[in-house]
Amino acid sequence: MTFRQFACNNVLRNKRTYAAFFMSSVFSVMIFFVYAMFIFHPGIVGEEIHESVATGMIVAEYVIFLFSFFFLFYCVGAFLKKREKEFGILFMHGMTPMQRNVLICMENMLIGVVSIAFGIGLGMVLAKLFFQFAGFLLDVKALGFYLPWKAIGLTVVAFLILFAAISLFTVLLLRSRSLLELLQGSRRPKREPSASIVLSLVAVALLGMSYWLALTADGIYVVALVLPVTALTVVGTYLLFTQLSVILIEYLKKRRAIYWRRTNLLTLSDLAYRMKDNARMFFLVCIVSTVAFCAIGTLAALAGSIQETVVKTNPFAFEYQSKAGNPDKDAHLQLIENSLQQGGFSFEKYQVSMRVLPEAPNMERIGVVKLSDYNRIAVAANSRELKMADNEVFLLLLWFDDAVKQKTLRVGNQELIVKTDTKMNPLISGIDFERLAVVPNKVYDQLTNLREEQRFAYDVPRWKDTQDISLKLTDEIEHRNDIHSFAARAPLYHQMKQMANTGLFIGLFVGVLFFVAAASFLYFRLYTDLENDKRHYGAIAKIGLTDAELTRIVTTQIALLFFVPILVAIIHSIVAFVSLQSLLKIMLIASVVKPTAIVLCSFVIVQAIYFWVIRNRYLFHLKRSMNRI
Repeated sequence: MTFRQFACNNVLRNKRTYAAFFMSSVFSVMIFFVYAMFIFHPGIVGEEIHESVATGMIVAEYVIFLFSFFFLFYCVGAFLKKREKEFGILFMHGMTPMQRNVLICMENMLIGVVSIAFGIGLGMVLAKLFFQFAGFLLDVKALGFYLPWKAIGLTVVAFLILFAAISLFTVLLLRSRSLLELLQGSRRPKREPSASIVLSLVAVALLGMSYWLALTADGIYVVALVLPVTALTVVGTYLLFTQLSVILIEYLKKRRAIYWRRTNLLTLSDLAYRMKDNARMFFLVCIVSTVAFCAIGTLAALAGSIQETVVKTNPFAFEYQSKAGNPDKDAHLQLIENSLQQGGFSFEKYQVSMRVLPEAPNMERIGVVKLSDYNRIAVAANSRELKMADNEVFLLLLWFDDAVKQKTLRVGNQELIVKTDTKMNPLISGIDFERLAVVPNKVYDQLTNLREEQRFAYDVPRWKDTQDISLKLTDEIEHRNDIHSFAARAPLYHQMKQMANTGLFIGLFVGVLFFVAAASFLYFRLYTDLENDKRHYGAIAKIGLTDAELTRIVTTQIALLFFVPILVAIIHSIVAFVSLQSLLKIMLIASVVKPTAIVLCSFVIVQAIYFWVIRNRYLFHLKRSMNRI
């Protein structure tokens, strides 16, 4: 047997343990490859797909590559720890440390090459479906299939470098152990799990502080607190699994009514060791799952609220505003209406006049509009009508977090009491003024010798279909802020929708990759304990452990392995979404409850199915081993 054959046989003999590692590698390669196919696609430079899509894909490639490196590096290190006894036997038969290092590199590169081949092959098979899904999300015609030689080359080179780097770092960081320690392997006596009460209290304090900061932050302050809250949450989560979880299990073991009930003695005794041994794995699964939940949920909320956001910021399909004396006004209005009629679009036209006050309180120019005119526009835009007394004026805010400080405003020869509402969006903007004031009809009619502007708004029921007309009108009507302005809703909607769906498209696959990696952590950790569990439960079976009791114990322990980190990740995500809600209101996103619920429920369902499959397979191997005794 040659050295290469020996390395191949090592991988094949440990195929059950390597399965999750291999499948995660294949999935990482596949996602990287299909994104590369998209980046290098000839159609990406066309007019339909914006270049920002390709830019987003490039960013995603870097994220996938870096995440794959750290994930695979962790897995390889854990595999080698499980194989300590094997290396001890090989050292007894004359293997040198250098030969061990070469063996490890050969095994890693073998898995890497096969993973690259399978990942690219699977990507080629699913490429057509991938492009159709991309076309659906980006609202463009699906890209055609092509032979992606550049994408293949990039993927092969990138992941060969990645696996080579992992192999190099792994052998450099291997700790030297005595032959006795290697031969003992996983049978080395374990220390009694211990934890610090002080660190456990610190975990509670850090998580409590991070939750309090996240839930009390408002508006733009959420962005400023992202880094400190994230740091507090990460450290608190690590201490939660390494310290507080052990303390809680020890507390339950001291409660005789719980500890001595049925099979709880076996479950809790073993659980303390499992929690201590798996603490880092729980921490990684929790953090990775939290990132996946938050990323996909936030992007789904953004993508799902684009129409609502665009309609609120652009209440009409077309808006044309002109100063008095504009010689092109009638020609521009005729062009807009003729274009809509020729395109077969029905529309309603609204007109409103505004006057600019000469005074400039706080260096701010204010325009005024008649109450009846404003309410007519508000009804057409599905907004709230205003009511006011003859001595009042309503000042509209420019944006969220804006504030009106003055209590009164002089309009003409009258001093009016200022009213405002932070929940109302401005429906009308101006050319020569920043803020709009709504005044009673009598007050407006008394204003004379002021600069005047007119705004023409067109309500088009089928406004989403006016993309071509909008682009044509934008080109033909020269935008001049000093005389007139023109705005169309459809181009902004399609651009924002494509950008939001691009983020969802990228984040969805990267988030799924994170979730697959988290599932792989669980699978690997479970099967590294399989041999120990066979011996452990085999010995207990000799003194009367039944199949039903074994099933109950194993199901409880595996359920805790699968769902404790996911449950903590869900709590982290819910707090994050509640905090983000106040920030997303600035972007006119009303609620993230529905997309958040869909994302979290989807992941929980997938995790439950995965748990059921793994639990059944694990019990099968345990029971088969016990029946041989």
